[in-house]
Amino acid sequence: MEGTGRGRTLDKVEPLIKDSDQSPMAAMKRIMQDQPDIVNMAIGEANFDPPAALVDIACRLLQDKVDRRSLYTPIRGLPQTRQAVARFLKRNFDADVDPEENILMTCGGTEALNLAITVLVRPGDKVLLPEPGWGPMMSLMERRGAVIEYYTLGLGDAWYVDPEAILAKMDPSVKILVVNSPSNPTGAMLTDRAAWKRIMEKAKEYDIFVFSDEVYHAYTYEGSYPSALKLDPSFENLLVINSFSKSFAVMGWRLGMVIAHPWLIRQMDVCKETVTACAPSIAQWAFAEYLDDGEEYLDRMRAMCQDNMDKMVARLNAMPGVKCPKAQGGFYLFPDFSAVEPSSAAMAERLLRNGVAVARGSAFGPHGEGCARLLFSAHWQNIAKALDRIEKAVTA
Repeated sequence: MEGTGRGRTLDKVEPLIKDSDQSPMAAMKRIMQDQPDIVNMAIGEANFDPPAALVDIACRLLQDKVDRRSLYTPIRGLPQTRQAVARFLKRNFDADVDPEENILMTCGGTEALNLAITVLVRPGDKVLLPEPGWGPMMSLMERRGAVIEYYTLGLGDAWYVDPEAILAKMDPSVKILVVNSPSNPTGAMLTDRAAWKRIMEKAKEYDIFVFSDEVYHAYTYEGSYPSALKLDPSFENLLVINSFSKSFAVMGWRLGMVIAHPWLIRQMDVCKETVTACAPSIAQWAFAEYLDDGEEYLDRMRAMCQDNMDKMVARLNAMPGVKCPKAQGGFYLFPDFSAVEPSSAAMAERLLRNGVAVARGSAFGPHGEGCARLLFSAHWQNIAKALDRIEKAVTA
């Protein structure tokens, strides 16, 4: 039998990751190395400056030689940070959350999701995921041995989370339902509070646990944000994943959180100790001091992103063969290029050769084929440059 090239010992190891899982991004990075002028609209970042006051606080705290802020924090997170988070949740969502019992600070929303899946998902468990949806969510569930079933997002003038599609899939065989609002990659939202209530009532009826991924909560463009937090104050059927990394443009600071039942928080606390020990200390200290004063920044950046989104939608829809729905929230547009090029991988390569990196739509599920995910959380001059290049690629 021909070997794999890994060696006899590694040949005994059952692979967790398929070799193909990283190939599209790896190819993109190789081309970007050869073309440094490429505009990167593929990465999921808030590509603008974080709040100056937050950065100043972090710098000051780093220099404090008396109270050293670079030491480990409690695994669950600094009490001051969790208290600031609880005030933030009350201020923004009118939700009463116990900072001691219901909040765990994590290394970004990704660790929050990993911990939740580790504690709650077992091989053979049936989970409902949105489609199109965030690819790593699918991968994480698959690696835990979950049986995945999808509910399809709705599409009109904008993508939207269709409550009827969710309700139709809910039955006693389902263990986990994941709702991502605003959605990555589409910007879809579940805006109907009455529909959210119906979903939570059915979850309680069938003993389904709901993951509400609210990482993009700060960037919504149609009314106030409908968090799931108030729908299950006991958290018996609800776990909320959130993050400040993207909200305040500090992705590398890695500050996320889980808001959940005290029993789940204790379970995840113990798991976290052996993985990351604590969320980044300086990020926690800085947000504990800054967060109560952060609303003006969020309002300003939300207005900028909405203006970017509106202008991008108009520009893309004016290009021949391109259809671009609006985003109800989040950082991304998910235009359909299939009339230009049916293959999203081929379209992504064409755009890359013309100087724009995008995330190919097929990475987000079958309904993403023919589409691409484009970032709009950036300064307009960079977006405008990318749009000029996209138009050239489309009309060539």
